[in-house]
Formats: sequence, structure tokens, C-alpha cells
Amino acid sequence: MLRAPVIGCFCILAFLLGSGSAAATGQATVTAAGTGWAETEPDIARLRFGVTARTPTVAEGRDEVARGVARLIALARDTGLADEHIATAVLSVRPDREYDPETRTQRDKGYVVSREVRLKLTDIGRLGELIEAALGLGVTEASPPVFESSRRDALAAEALAAAARDARMRAAAMAEALDGRLGPPVSLRSGGAPPQPRPMMMRSASAEADDIPGEQTYQAGLVRVTESVVATFELRAP
Repeated sequence: MLRAPVIGCFCILAFLLGSGSAAATGQATVTAAGTGWAETEPDIARLRFGVTARTPTVAEGRDEVARGVARLIALARDTGLADEHIATAVLSVRPDREYDPETRTQRDKGYVVSREVRLKLTDIGRLGELIEAALGLGVTEASPPVFESSRRDALAAEALAAAARDARMRAAAMAEALDGRLGPPVSLRSGGAPPQPRPMMMRSASAEADDIPGEQTYQAGLVRVTESVVATFELRAP
């Protein structure tokens, strides 16, 4: 028994019997899902740095963390960030305890005080410079940058158009396999996915790159916007 090949993604051959012009006439239809994407270099990087102190008292921790946050804010401003692109989280305080195996109890050592600084960098060329300088200030936590594009809407439109073309191509392949031909579209619905940031590339392992300054070893890669559509077409006789 012959079996038709699977064409790319999930595809459905159906008769619409409910509503619409095709359904009303009992017209055979073919439905296919399509995927498309668009890529570009990012022009926005969102950074998160944490400043944590372990001190005997909350007041000491608060002051130490405040000094670290102030240094980060000054660095961000010197790098060209506007104040609206600098955000600081409220103070977080928790007891600092250590387990004593001899007494099998928790021993209080003081407090862990921390704050987070969030930055929005729109000059990607200064990414490495900002990260390296922040690390030099003694931050205790640094999350990987999240890259974005200010052209998000335009990229989504490009990706949607590519997804629609992909769906039509797959539907046409199924129609041809059934000795038919594709008619006009009956319905089309879309569903998107968020931009997919690429990982930041770090220092090269080659010997030739050993002397490259740390701030030059950061690369943002590309951001990708992916969209998907499900399209239904009339299936006509050849």
C-alpha cells in the first residue's frame, strides 16, 4: 500500500462542512501550517547586575550595597545611558545562617543584603566595555544580556509573510500529490513566537586571541523573530 510522504510540518487535509463559502458548497479544502522568520543584528541589550553583601548587621549591609549600586549607576551614566534606562530594585534582606554539624543547629552569622540594577543599553558597540567595567566594580551577580531589536514589529511582518508563503508552498505540494491544484485561500490565522536571542560569544580559545582585551570578546549575534500561520485553501480538480 502506497503512503503519501510527510511534508515538513503538521498538515491536514479536510472537508469544511460548517460555515464559509467553501463549506457551504461542500468544496474540498487543504490546510497547511507554515513557519517563517526574520533575523537582524540587535540594537538593544538588557543587562542585570546584582550587588550583595554579607554583614553582621542590616545597616552595614545596606550601606555597603548602596555604595556598590551608586558606582554602577555612575558607570551607566558615564557609558551614555539615560536615567530612564537605569532601574534599581528595592533592598532584599535575609538571615545569613550556617549549619553546625556538631550541634545540628543553624548558627546566625548576620544578614545577606542585596539589590539589583537593570540597564537598557542602546549602543551595542559599548556592550563589552560596560560589562567588563561593571565586573571591575565588584558586582556579585551578572546575568547574560538579553538582546532585542527596535525593529520588532517590522521583523514580525516579514516573518508572517514568509510563514504565509511557506504554508501555501506546503499546501500546493499536497494538492499536487493528490492530482489536484490549489485554489484561493479560504481562511488564514496566525500565531507568533517571541524573539529568540542568540547566546553572547565569549573569549576565543585560539592562541592568537589570547591578548585581545576582554571588552572586545563580546558579540551579540542575531535576534530572530519567528511567526507561524495556518492556512486553508480550496482543493480543485486539475
